[in-house]
Amino acid sequence: YQRRVHGGAAYLGSKFHQGTVQEVGMMFPWWHTRSVHDGLKSEGESEVILLTRSAWAGMQRWGAAVWSGDIDSSFDSLQRTITAGLSVQLSGIAWWTSDIGGYLGGDPEDPTFRELVVRWFQFGALCPLFRQHGKRPTEVWLYGNESYHAILEVMRLRESLRPYVLEAMADVSRTGYPVNRPLWFDFPHDPQAWTIQYQFMFGRDYLVAPVYTLGARQWTTYLPDANITWVDHFTGQQYSGGRVVTVDTPLDRFPLFRRG
Repeated sequence: YQRRVHGGAAYLGSKFHQGTVQEVGMMFPWWHTRSVHDGLKSEGESEVILLTRSAWAGMQRWGAAVWSGDIDSSFDSLQRTITAGLSVQLSGIAWWTSDIGGYLGGDPEDPTFRELVVRWFQFGALCPLFRQHGKRPTEVWLYGNESYHAILEVMRLRESLRPYVLEAMADVSRTGYPVNRPLWFDFPHDPQAWTIQYQFMFGRDYLVAPVYTLGARQWTTYLPDANITWVDHFTGQQYSGGRVVTVDTPLDRFPLFRRG
């Protein structure tokens, strides 16, 4: 029989070459990505990358870069995107990104949305792929003077980290370690690290705690491992690990620490 599901995108009882929808339907992104990869390779392309919203385990071998899809422009979406990105990368797909600012909704004239875009830029700059997209005008100078200058600082930060990002991506190829990973990945012997959901490491040396609440001008962050000294990227202040700290987070700053 046939039964329409997902708005008519697939039919129970339909078949692919490899089997029925129930058996192999979820692997469609894997085969689709492979077909593009193999086709470009056959035409002489040496480096292939395909930005796709659909994913299946193992498709990183075909140069797949996955993004979080057409998500809402809201602080709630930003918060959920943090853990989504960690989950995808722990699944082996290293090239991950999100639509900075979300895709659906958002008014460049709205003060709440302007703050959201800045906070999402700060998160996005510490992800493997750094990009903005949305169903709206996305030029960064449209968000007002304060937000514009805060975004420029984020862009400069990302550019300053270019060699570090390239080395982190090369490390993925060598070891399989994701660029973004939960704290427990690097600090498995720290019990507190296993309880932290919305912080992550950016490569080996940087700890990131994205701000995902409107109006937050201070942010509490856990710094793991009492044997490590952590240095605030913006102020240079040093903190011993193994404790919670509260730092100021004006619009142009967020918790970003590097190993001392």
